[in-house]
Amino acid sequence: MLLLGGVGSYALWNDTEDIVGGNITTGDFGLDCGTGGTWTDVSPTMIGGSAINPLEDLMVPGDVWKYSGDCTVTATGKNMKATLGVNLGTTNVPSDNFVVTTSVNGTDTTTTPIDVTNGQELPVTVQVEFKESTPGTEDTNASVQVSNMKITLNQVRPS
Repeated sequence: MLLLGGVGSYALWNDTEDIVGGNITTGDFGLDCGTGGTWTDVSPTMIGGSAINPLEDLMVPGDVWKYSGDCTVTATGKNMKATLGVNLGTTNVPSDNFVVTTSVNGTDTTTTPIDVTNGQELPVTVQVEFKESTPGTEDTNASVQVSNMKITLNQVRPS
């Protein structure tokens, strides 16, 4: 019988190996909408539409104005889905006499996730309608704040 005193240790064979992989690196995510977007009066009576400047032109009941622009996605990594929304800034739509809709490729994407890929161009539209049915002089001198409009891309986990 062999007795080991408190000196040293008793060990069985062991071995170690490196695992494949190296460093884990995160992806990148972003949106660039540049300054190339345009506003157009697309009211039903404006065949073909006409360019407008929301800083100078004044909207009246029955008008429908549309912003159109392209945004480029930066999305590197796996499992990339996103929702795209529009924030009108600190001043919201003044009343129910206005309807604001947003879309990408003609589809409402404020709540429906879309697949995004790196370098993808997303044609974005925002439409502001001042309802023709607005009674009396409601919403005269009202403001729908589009100068502070922000287009936001939010990553969501695929389901």
